[in-house]
Amino acid sequence: MKTFVKCLITAVVAAAVTGAAVRTYDTVLAPWAGLASNTQTGALAGTKLDRINDLIRNEYLYDNYDVNKMEDAALKGYVAALDEPYTSYFSADEFKSYTSNIEDSYVGVGIVVSVDEAADKIIIIAPTEDSPAREAGLLPGDYILAVDGNSYSGGELDACVSRIKSGKAGTSVVLSIERNGSVSEYTIERKEISAHSVKGEMLDSEIGYIRISEFNTHGNASKETTYTEFKAKAKELMSQGMKKLIIDVRDNPGGVLPVACNVADYLLGDCLITYTETRSGVRKEYKSKESELGIPMAVLINGNSASAAEVLTGALKDNNKAVVVGETSYGKGIVQEVMSFPDGSGISLTTAKYYTPSGVCIHEIGIEPDHKVSLPEELADSYVSMIPHEKDTQLNKAIELLK
Repeated sequence: MKTFVKCLITAVVAAAVTGAAVRTYDTVLAPWAGLASNTQTGALAGTKLDRINDLIRNEYLYDNYDVNKMEDAALKGYVAALDEPYTSYFSADEFKSYTSNIEDSYVGVGIVVSVDEAADKIIIIAPTEDSPAREAGLLPGDYILAVDGNSYSGGELDACVSRIKSGKAGTSVVLSIERNGSVSEYTIERKEISAHSVKGEMLDSEIGYIRISEFNTHGNASKETTYTEFKAKAKELMSQGMKKLIIDVRDNPGGVLPVACNVADYLLGDCLITYTETRSGVRKEYKSKESELGIPMAVLINGNSASAAEVLTGALKDNNKAVVVGETSYGKGIVQEVMSFPDGSGISLTTAKYYTPSGVCIHEIGIEPDHKVSLPEELADSYVSMIPHEKDTQLNKAIELLK
């Protein structure tokens, strides 16, 4: 599976277009209720902006402008000047779409997207399983050039996502897709997509298999999360005789950090899962309780395993609870806080690095597997969820090791 250029936090678009970002999880939702929507600080509060506002109000020839739209554009550009891909300002409509991506359902086409900075284009990381995008034939590595005839560059990811998700279930959206230098149009119907993120089965009489596609928290007063789905599936497989477990987080772009830690807590005994540090050195530890699943485990990763998927993998590897098989993970070792303003707008702000239990920040490095195994060349660009088990060299290596 090829490694793509920029994997966003799950929350951004993971659910839909998709992620959190994408869709990312390691996302912490926190209210920013103390600030008024028109609060200005630093240079923005200075005389230059005040002078420009006065000029527009008193001297500008036309009066058909939207002050709120101008304020959103100013704030978006101000934050974008940080030139850091995981920190973004969102208008109220964009923020609603953004946060919906880490909840239990949404209306969209079901794709994880990101930015190829070198090409300045929006790239599809993967269509989600059982999504309209996958049914339409969209593939990892496809570029989205336009939506309904409106062109978007890599720097316009948020606007592109909002446009794709702007219609109700049953309406259609037209995507201009570039693949291998050729451009085609895909008309895809938006649907209500339930972001179930866990699937599993028994591979034989003893070995269970659970695939986690992302780490979501569910809204609308639902108590279901990726963690509750995982725990239920594990218990189901245990009742069927599971004595060994393979956890598949290949092509998992991440998600909500506490949800990934909850999954790790279910698997691990009394130990450190991960810890974060801010630029001022404030450290926060995430620890597991005493109880553990207590069976041999293997974890499957690839170059698209990122963020919260790496938190889980690092915790299992560093605590010697699982053997890791596959290819080096993506390498996203920073944490975003998602904060809302009273007017409904919000910001995703990079606030800390996270570390594996052994004290390694894997940002832009990734996690090395204990056993490096590639997929067959003809399957290298396939969705791992669509590869037959008998042809999945990484899965079969994990089975061999557990046996």
